[in-house]
Amino acid sequence: MNAPSSFAARFRKLVGLVLKGMVLLLLAGVLRAVYAFRDRSPGYSVSIDIDGGQAAANPRPLRVGFGRVKINPVLGDPKNPVLLAGFGQNRVATRIHDDLWAAACVIDDGYSRVGIIALDAIGFFHDDVVAVRRQVSGEAKLDYSIVCSTHNHSTPDLMGLWGKDYLHTGVDSSYRKAVIANAAKALEHAALALQPAAVAFHDIKTPPAGLVADTRKPIVFDPDIRVMHFTRPGTRVTIGSLVGWANHPETPWSDNTEVTADFPGVLRDVLENGAQSGGKQLLAGLGGMHVYVNGAVGGLMTPHPSLTVTNPLDQVLYTKPSHDKTRALGQNLAGRIIASLPHTDTTATTSLPISVRARTLELPIDNNGFLLAPVIGLIDRGHSRWKHFRTEVALLTLGDASIACIPGEIYPEIVNGGIERPPGGDFPMDPLEVPPIRDLMPGKIKFIFGLANDEIGYIIPKSEWDQKSPYLYDAKKPPYGEINSVGPDTARLIHSAIRELCRASASGGSSNSSPAKRSP
Repeated sequence: MNAPSSFAARFRKLVGLVLKGMVLLLLAGVLRAVYAFRDRSPGYSVSIDIDGGQAAANPRPLRVGFGRVKINPVLGDPKNPVLLAGFGQNRVATRIHDDLWAAACVIDDGYSRVGIIALDAIGFFHDDVVAVRRQVSGEAKLDYSIVCSTHNHSTPDLMGLWGKDYLHTGVDSSYRKAVIANAAKALEHAALALQPAAVAFHDIKTPPAGLVADTRKPIVFDPDIRVMHFTRPGTRVTIGSLVGWANHPETPWSDNTEVTADFPGVLRDVLENGAQSGGKQLLAGLGGMHVYVNGAVGGLMTPHPSLTVTNPLDQVLYTKPSHDKTRALGQNLAGRIIASLPHTDTTATTSLPISVRARTLELPIDNNGFLLAPVIGLIDRGHSRWKHFRTEVALLTLGDASIACIPGEIYPEIVNGGIERPPGGDFPMDPLEVPPIRDLMPGKIKFIFGLANDEIGYIIPKSEWDQKSPYLYDAKKPPYGEINSVGPDTARLIHSAIRELCRASASGGSSNSSPAKRSP
């Protein structure tokens, strides 16, 4: 009788151990989820209304400053390789082809001061933007700062999705900290470099053929180049410029393992130094310092391998992905800008009233992948509450120009019009994100700053959302985009938030009258 009794006791003990283990595993999972979804910036909120009325009524001299700091990764550690973002897993960087930069511009109208910085990076989450703002010295006296990413696909992973495999993050925390610190330094350098300036705004009509392809229907582009050109008052001497255009910096494509700033780097360099070949100057530069900010790149705007780019300096055609194709694209854009600046119908002004309206926005997460990724350690961004995270939208006016700051990759049809209701969509409805954002924006020259103060992924019109069969336009498989989107209501919420800012700007009032704060 003792043997069966002893066996039963051992069995009960084993069952107890298994149950305890399961409870501990469950508890560990819960604790991991709580930690993963914690709010990284508790209580942080932006509600800014600077109407620019005083600057318009009593203008003071415009000042501008530029600054830049290198943000190259350190290569060569086999135990800690640098993983490139934007295509597949485990794409290890082998060398630095050309430098990556945090390029900044600070604009001051005598009453308000705004900082704009563009990082050669795949994307920067809102928590990282908050960290940059908090590191900027109070001596910079910024009333508002905008941190954008060029969305470069040949730069280190700063989002976490491109690790050695699908279970490991690709982010090196020390590199992330270095980028945050250097972004803050670039803004500080730009503030220290403030000097009297005149500015002219340019809208350069740019047919997309040979420059950018659209790989998802409907075929809608945001093709034109927009430029803020700053000069020394009373002269043609260039201080610098802000350039806005819309295309994925992924020209060398997925087989490239060399760190490069892609076409934004070429564009900046040619604007500053011109272009040479064989010791001969083929294109004269403008001098100064230049910042490239990407625009409405969703949809999907790309220098795809099917796209042939012609180098305007030697008329050589490039289709196959390469650094030469990158150079041709950047020189093409820079050449158009350099040729257009003296001829576009615009007048430089030495006063520039600035208004800023910015709001924190909570977005619901309707993407299981975005919920799983933090738990397994891929994505490190905070959640303001369960299944919601904090992001930000803003509208700035600078004299006759305006800037809409969009926290991700917005589809061009939301910006310029052309949203469709194609058969096969998951939501058979008329477009919700209307009228187009540019129709809502004030001013004559209307910039879209994409990936501004966050990178939430693709921002897709709800009537074009498609994950379930039948698929859009009778396709045999679902389109690419939804897998990297927060959810089908994201576009509507962002469009609505921008519309409210535009209404407040038009009325000169505010839907939220909190006072402006320094260095948010």
